[in-house]
Amino acid sequence: MCRLVLTGIEKIYKDKKQEKKAVQNLTVHFEHGVYGLLGENGAGKTTLMRMIVGILKPTQGQITYDEVPIRQLGGAYRSLLGYLPQDFGYYKDFSAVRFLNYIAALKAIAPQTAKERIDRLLETVGLADARNKKLKTFSGGMLRRIGIAQALLNEPQILILDEPTAGLDPRERVRFRNIISALGKDRIVILSTHIVSDVEYIADQIMIMKQGALIKTGTQAQILEPVAGCVWKCSVPECEAEALNAAYAVSNLRGGEHSGQVELRIVSQEKPHSDAAAVEPVLEDAYLYYYLCERSHHRGTWDQKGGTI
Repeated sequence: MCRLVLTGIEKIYKDKKQEKKAVQNLTVHFEHGVYGLLGENGAGKTTLMRMIVGILKPTQGQITYDEVPIRQLGGAYRSLLGYLPQDFGYYKDFSAVRFLNYIAALKAIAPQTAKERIDRLLETVGLADARNKKLKTFSGGMLRRIGIAQALLNEPQILILDEPTAGLDPRERVRFRNIISALGKDRIVILSTHIVSDVEYIADQIMIMKQGALIKTGTQAQILEPVAGCVWKCSVPECEAEALNAAYAVSNLRGGEHSGQVELRIVSQEKPHSDAAAVEPVLEDAYLYYYLCERSHHRGTWDQKGGTI
């Protein structure tokens, strides 16, 4: 079983005025399965992805594959990678099959092998009937599926997907998740996103990233366990809803059309309202808990956005 290990990884960007630590002292290991990397835009996810694929060099720390530094492996490591960047480039006037043949040639895949893999992958991503259509006629979802196909052409052991469902409609997002779920059985799949539902149903391990650091990792059960007893539901008048929304981390807010009441789902260690009832947490609640409501390491109190003020 392949094993990818990041040890003490940091990436610092410097300019004349200041330096920014985009990724800080990150240690983590990956084996077969789907890893969901959650974090808001600017959390350092893309920088981390680019270091894993070798586009960026860490300022500090080391990345190894089966105990060998990836810089030492060179081309042998790149042959193990499949990568779908957030901004996926393609030739608009190429057909799907011509584009995949072009990528196969860049990856030095023999023509007959490429043909067999392209036919199979077009079936896998549901684009066999569109194989001869030009990419400029494709929808956003179809282009992301072609992106997955090109990333899989070399049958990679490590598949890196950076914000793969950005801009997709709900139906395409579900289709995409189903494809990714099947891919994690015999390889490492690392999926970076700020959309919680993208990883909720498919990730074997969830990693929450904030300001360049991993603040929580584990299975979904492990992520949810500390949040039990910290999620509440209540229905209140609109004027009270505004005050609660300002004082607490609200994961969902829904107004009744005629009742004048607003239903809130609140993440808080303390009971936020006398009529609030505790409910089972879901991953989106946990994301808020760790991201906005984590206890201060210095004060032992809640962040202002998450609970007690």
